[in-house]
Amino acid sequence: MKKYIAYTDGSYQDSIKAGGYASIIFDEQGNKVKELYQGFKNTTNNRMEALAVLATLEYFKEPVEITIVSDSMYVVNTIAEDWIGKWYREKDYSKKNLDIWFKILDYLSFHKVTMEWTKGHANNEINNQVDELCVFAARCLNLPEDEFCNKSKKDRESLVSMSNSWGSTRFDVGPEDGKITYSLG
Repeated sequence: MKKYIAYTDGSYQDSIKAGGYASIIFDEQGNKVKELYQGFKNTTNNRMEALAVLATLEYFKEPVEITIVSDSMYVVNTIAEDWIGKWYREKDYSKKNLDIWFKILDYLSFHKVTMEWTKGHANNEINNQVDELCVFAARCLNLPEDEFCNKSKKDRESLVSMSNSWGSTRFDVGPEDGKITYSLG
């Protein structure tokens, strides 16, 4: 299985009512493989953070082993603390961004994903680059509307499609490095 590392980020700028996500993907030798980014009108920062992870996982057509580095504890904890699995099992449609999270959940059974948190706007050069890229994406012209963003709970219930193809979850947390590996069993 090929190995990759991706740095993801999301942004929202209230002054322009737009946000963006970005991902920079490297192979295991450190070569840049791809930059992914997209902007949306009328969205939220958290949606863009989660969408960056989804876009990264969707990019790969074959299963890969990937470490995703994010400065969003929302993203890291939703996967690492199995909030996403809990929402699915309990049919808790009150949570926001389920359209994105349940798609990510399907990809977690396809790829081997390790989540890693990094402090944002600090000394991590790649994290700073991906931050600049998602801000750029938000400032592009003719952005599409994020139509799912402000749906009611009832609308979310009817629009979220979920997969029954996954089973129990397992997390491996390395106490030395703080990395969390999420896999489905």
